[in-house]
Amino acid sequence: MSSKQISLADKYPFFDALEGDVAPLFTSKMQEAARVGCLRGVFGSSVVSTDWLEGNEALKSPAFDMELRDLVETLQRNGPLKDFQSMRQFCLEHPQARMSGSQTFYAFRIDTQRYRYHLRLFPQKGKFHIFCYQADQMREDLPKPDFNYAYRKRAKKKKDRGERT
Repeated sequence: MSSKQISLADKYPFFDALEGDVAPLFTSKMQEAARVGCLRGVFGSSVVSTDWLEGNEALKSPAFDMELRDLVETLQRNGPLKDFQSMRQFCLEHPQARMSGSQTFYAFRIDTQRYRYHLRLFPQKGKFHIFCYQADQMREDLPKPDFNYAYRKRAKKKKDRGERT
């Protein structure tokens, strides 16, 4: 794996980008069948409010619910989801995980025996997302991009000019 492991309890090891290789921290649209769902959270004045975005409902099981609940409790007890200040501090301690695009966020991956979690922290907005995937449903045989497609030689079309007399 080209990611760097972050120590946050041995139970849920974090991985972040190493040397600019962010591929292990993201999934493609082709992985949607493996997505159990997404837990979104926002830090309020004294509580964290969360909501669940459905994914592949067939993958949601009592075992998954139990593991996700335990993961969130662990992150709230010992990690970046304890409170807003803890999240900001965690992000500052891991500048290599900073991603920029339309919004700046920090990306991490957590792997367990059965599931893969993609954690996105938005310290400037006080929110987070945990994208949840069932690992054995993730596609390893992703198609390789054809970089030559745009530059291939196209067969010239022959124009039908009719018969000459």
